[in-house]
Amino acid sequence: MKLEISDLSNGIRQAKLIGRMDMKGTLEIDNEFALKIGSSSQPVVVDMSEVEFLVSLGMRTLISAARGVNNRGNKMVLLQPQPLVREALETAGFSQLIPMFDDLDEAIIALTAPA
Repeated sequence: MKLEISDLSNGIRQAKLIGRMDMKGTLEIDNEFALKIGSSSQPVVVDMSEVEFLVSLGMRTLISAARGVNNRGNKMVLLQPQPLVREALETAGFSQLIPMFDDLDEAIIALTAPA
C-alpha cells in the first residue's frame, strides 16, 4: 500500500491511497495516515481511485482520520472510490459519515463550503 500526500493550492490536503487496504496494506500506512491526515488542521480529500480492495481495518483507519480532522474543525471527503470499494463503504454506512465524490471540483466545494 502506498500513501502520497500533497497540499493543493487552495489550502486542502490531498492523500492518495494506492493498492489494497487489506490487513497488510492498511498496517503499512496506518501510522503515517493517522499522523499526516488524522492530525491535519486542513480540510482533506482522500483519493481512493487506485484502492482495489478494502477491509474493515482500512475502514477504521479512514474513520479515525475523519474524526481527527473533524475535531480540528475541518472536513474529510473521499474521492472516486472504485465500484467495489464504494459498495463496501456504502454498505457499512460510510456515506453518512464521510461524503464521497466522483469529481475533485465537487469535493473541493464540499470541503470549502461553510458548515
